[in-house]
Amino acid sequence: MLPLYINAAGKRIVVFGGGEVAERKIRQILETAGAEGAEVAVEVYSRDFTPRIREFAAEGKLKCFQCDLWHEDLRRCLEGAFLAIISTSDEPLNEHILNAALKFNVLINYRHRGDVFMGSVINKHGFLISISTEGRGPAMARYMREKIAPLIGEREGKMLLIQSRLRTELKATIKDEARRQEILNQVLHDPDCWAALDAPPAVAEELILRIIGDKYA
Repeated sequence: MLPLYINAAGKRIVVFGGGEVAERKIRQILETAGAEGAEVAVEVYSRDFTPRIREFAAEGKLKCFQCDLWHEDLRRCLEGAFLAIISTSDEPLNEHILNAALKFNVLINYRHRGDVFMGSVINKHGFLISISTEGRGPAMARYMREKIAPLIGEREGKMLLIQSRLRTELKATIKDEARRQEILNQVLHDPDCWAALDAPPAVAEELILRIIGDKYA
């Protein structure tokens, strides 16, 4: 299993099924791939849709196509798609869709038989963390998400923002990449730098720059 983060902005994602499983996966797509205003083209094909999927459609976040997938032109649905998510409640229908999808150059999410797996995700304070058990224990993945999520708070988000700014500032003043990385790591392990985060971000950044000048320059 190779964990990857893929920029899905501008890519077409087709979802077969409009039930609770489809809704959960659609939520993850919209909360991650569609974060920060990125345009993701999500199309949902099903006889019925959960109320939340219908709300997403009404909000313009996706398109719903009500149809009988046994008689739908799957070639039209799949052609040009980047990712196909197969999640109807009809297993023979899922197999039918899978066989059609395998004929196209499209990534497939379908239980353990697809080539894309959607793990349990933490999307918090600028951090995106995906947890997978490779299908062996979805409940365990959700449990680990619940254990890890509280470790990421506003202070960590503030430090991430300051680290990003520091990288830019250090690139302008220090040519040695190894030295820049060393300073950034020292900031992360310095209790005084973390204490500075109690101040507003701009003030905290000034304090941390002062600490860098005093201790590590």
